Amino acid sequence: MRMSIAIPTWECHGRGGEFLDDLLRTIEIQSFKDFEVCISDHSENDDVLNVCSQFEDKFKIHYSRNLEDRGNGPANTNAAMDLCSGDIIKIMFQDDFFYDDEALEKIEKEFVEGVDWLVCGSNHTQDDGHNFYWELYPKWNDDIISGVNTISSPSVVAVRREVFNQVRFDEKLVMMMDCEYYYHARKLFGDPVYYNDVLVTNRVHSNQISSRYLNSSDPKEKLSKEVNYCKQKHLETFNV
Repeated sequence: MRMSIAIPTWECHGRGGEFLDDLLRTIEIQSFKDFEVCISDHSENDDVLNVCSQFEDKFKIHYSRNLEDRGNGPANTNAAMDLCSGDIIKIMFQDDFFYDDEALEKIEKEFVEGVDWLVCGSNHTQDDGHNFYWELYPKWNDDIISGVNTISSPSVVAVRREVFNQVRFDEKLVMMMDCEYYYHARKLFGDPVYYNDVLVTNRVHSNQISSRYLNSSDPKEKLSKEVNYCKQKHLETFNV
């Protein structure tokens, strides 16, 4: 298997099945076909499972009901990636989807010898999945470990299996799970391919994890604590 698509899921306040259906439809029409879909589901109901059953004759799906660490997004993402058997692991969050029906083909072609990971361009949709705005082309900045995210969500990431074997999403983080991952991966494997084409759409909606924290009583304090934790974790980088 050349590529695995790792999708962590949950019921998302009744919209999990709807979001996953949108994503799987954009996977079904991909020009590249040598892939599997691996889903780790934190749901307490069968909405996600029922959607998977509608696509099981379209492409290979590995579904696992994950009863551990429910509500921990990084843990569920790691669990989805653990299910993967492909040489390349493409991460996709269930509320995002592929904007380009040649996305997998374009990603696969970039993974020549010496390429360990890739981040692609993205855009955003305000929940409806039809109107798009804010194109973001990934680039590095040294303040990414402080939460200045110029790459986007984990849905823009693809990694070789060897990268994931050494760099997993930190299960103590929420707001910094993506930035810390990028920092850690770059520290061990160097820069990714910065693929400057929009391949993925990030859906903005009120039930996404980041929005829930931004609407909390003190998101700045939560972010500050996570940034401090990340800098302490990678302390040796700052002492050289």
